[in-house]
Amino acid sequence: MIRKAVVPVAGLGTRMLPLTRSVPKEILPLGRKPAIHHVVDELAAAGIERILFVTSSRKKAIEDYFVSGGQSDGAIKTPGGTFDGPADESRDPASEEGNGPPALDYSFVRQEVPAGNGDAVRLAKAFAGSDAFVVAWGDAVIRSKGEDSVLRRMMATHATEDAACTIAVEHVPADKVSRYGIVKPRYESDAAFPIDDIVEKPPVESAPSRYAVSARYICGPGIFPALEATPRGKNGELWLADAIRGLLRTGGPGGDVWCVPLGTADRRYDIGTPLTYWEAFVDYALEDETDGPGFSDLLQERLNVS
Repeated sequence: MIRKAVVPVAGLGTRMLPLTRSVPKEILPLGRKPAIHHVVDELAAAGIERILFVTSSRKKAIEDYFVSGGQSDGAIKTPGGTFDGPADESRDPASEEGNGPPALDYSFVRQEVPAGNGDAVRLAKAFAGSDAFVVAWGDAVIRSKGEDSVLRRMMATHATEDAACTIAVEHVPADKVSRYGIVKPRYESDAAFPIDDIVEKPPVESAPSRYAVSARYICGPGIFPALEATPRGKNGELWLADAIRGLLRTGGPGGDVWCVPLGTADRRYDIGTPLTYWEAFVDYALEDETDGPGFSDLLQERLNVS
């Protein structure tokens, strides 16, 4: 069972400026909770017990939120440092309630210079050890109605197929293909399928499919030597997709990369641009048990006036 997750949150949030000069985009509210709280709720519901945030000094609000609101040793780890916080094996995350974030074991490592998402994952080597772990981008929330969440399905596929990596993907329209990493399926299935390649933000005319990477990965420990072997690109940036391509080229036992598509009961929300954030905020606000109906009336009133 996978119990660890890495949540990169060190990004600059340039597409949300000037707001993100003072407020990390991950702390922006969705309904009554910050976006990052919803990400952690998602992880806890899938059985995750220990989370490493890859953060920066500009994102101290995230550290404060989880150190004060959830269970933590309060330590701020440094790049290259070791993770030594003991897990509480007797704790049942599903049974815990309250207004604060789930009482998981939180730890932090700082990525002070943005150097690509692969570099952020590289900093989790000591935390992960020899275990498989989830990677969840902190500026994307995936909601799954019912018990069979996309993360649960990914965990089952990763174990069954003895995969090197397992990736959540979503079928996107042609006009959005160039915004995402796109995978090349070996064959297609609504449940899960292996891939032969992954391409970062290709033009739609040369894209191998319309299955876009959807902000969630499961990586085995083999991802770390793959990252070390991956050349850095422009500005010294290291990308997880390039390391996964390296795994695909290496092949061998445990070398396959599998994908689990988001289904009709799954919904991804991005907090990276004003329009996608407003969409997420409205959906969460409309579903609020107390004030959702009133907010719906307010929106309808505004639309009628316009």
